Amino acid sequence: MKRLALGVLLVTASPSDASAAARARDGGTLRLAVLPEVRADRWGETPEGAVLRSLVAAPLCRVDASGRVQPVLASFQRTAEGVSVAPRAGARFSSGTPLGAAELARAWVRALDRSPVARAALSPVREVAATLEQQSRSKGTALQLPLAHPWPDLEVSLCHPALVPLAGEAPGDGIGPYAMDGADRGRAVPSFPEGRPHPDGFVVTTLSRRAAQRALETHAAQVLLGDGGDPSAPALLATYLVSRPATRPLVALLEPRLDRAALVRSFIGGPAAAMAGLLPPALGGLEKAAASNSPGRGSGTALLLYAADRPGQRAVAQRLQILLRDAGVQLTLAARSPEALDRDWRAGQGDLALRSVLLPPVPAAALAVVLELAGNPAESRRELAPLGAVADATERAARTRDRALQLAGILPVLPLYVEGLRGRLDPALVDVRRDGFGLWMLDDAWWP
Repeated sequence: MKRLALGVLLVTASPSDASAAARARDGGTLRLAVLPEVRADRWGETPEGAVLRSLVAAPLCRVDASGRVQPVLASFQRTAEGVSVAPRAGARFSSGTPLGAAELARAWVRALDRSPVARAALSPVREVAATLEQQSRSKGTALQLPLAHPWPDLEVSLCHPALVPLAGEAPGDGIGPYAMDGADRGRAVPSFPEGRPHPDGFVVTTLSRRAAQRALETHAAQVLLGDGGDPSAPALLATYLVSRPATRPLVALLEPRLDRAALVRSFIGGPAAAMAGLLPPALGGLEKAAASNSPGRGSGTALLLYAADRPGQRAVAQRLQILLRDAGVQLTLAARSPEALDRDWRAGQGDLALRSVLLPPVPAAALAVVLELAGNPAESRRELAPLGAVADATERAARTRDRALQLAGILPVLPLYVEGLRGRLDPALVDVRRDGFGLWMLDDAWWP
């Protein structure tokens, strides 16, 4: 069986002599225990949710630890106008429908409606909505993406879980190493383009934190998603406080009172870190904030939107409420589903919002996501075009970091903290690797 193994990092420790001598065998059931908030992440917007969804909805490509792109469901070709995306032969949805250019265009049209990361990833495409709509009705063999300006990091962005091709509105309507076989089970797909996974299927059980930990300890589960993690792995799930122009003074009142490290210690836990700059430390961003002015006082009221299914966001929202109360501001909290939060914020509801986004593993593409959160497409194009004109990846990353520092006090986006993948593995599980996003690839897992 041909499997993707180039340029990715092993998550597990070096195998013992017995494991090294063992031969991967097909069969068995991969058993996963997940916390309720992981199961609630329908669209795979968190690292844990993305790992779970990848079993039945694989990304177009994978980014390895060095930033190289490896095709999974599609290959890319640079053209005079931009990038051509060609779905791989044999890539079929669980219904049997082949993945074509039109199907991919329709999937991305839907993604643009619900995901700021998808909008940022495709923002360099010229007239992206019209381009995708036109090709969603065509019979071409490849999806053509003409660029409004040079953007060398487009292929990396297209590997993001937010752009996983789906056949419909259900998050599981994808193309993966497994196909859903009920609400909690999946069966191996022999025709998956990367090859059949070793296990015959998987089963997912939703448990409390303590019960999930016990399931892993007793080997009732081989994978736990939602608890634990490796602090040395890439942490790219960034949370920002986004504000309207009229509420920027409230953010100015809040910032001198804000202790990001205390937020992480008290409400988020590991693997996570305070994020003082627009880019996380994993991408060269600031780890510590500069000294703030003395806290001031104000008055008034404001409405803060946050994601209802993210326990950390709820706790942080309540802490921000207390800090602003101390500053003389009455902050009302409003929970939303992630889809409703994005929709309502774009429609003008709320004064402040907590937004958590899984950033791409390269600085320029990550800054594009931050600019999308800022909500000014024209400004985003003005910022990204000069960065995209820098052909050398190292120089482009350095200029992006410098520009992120300059924009920190200008954009209505206040960085708070960044999180990595929360999960644990049974030590007997072999060949579980991480991609450039820090996500586990479970489709190649096996056990002696």
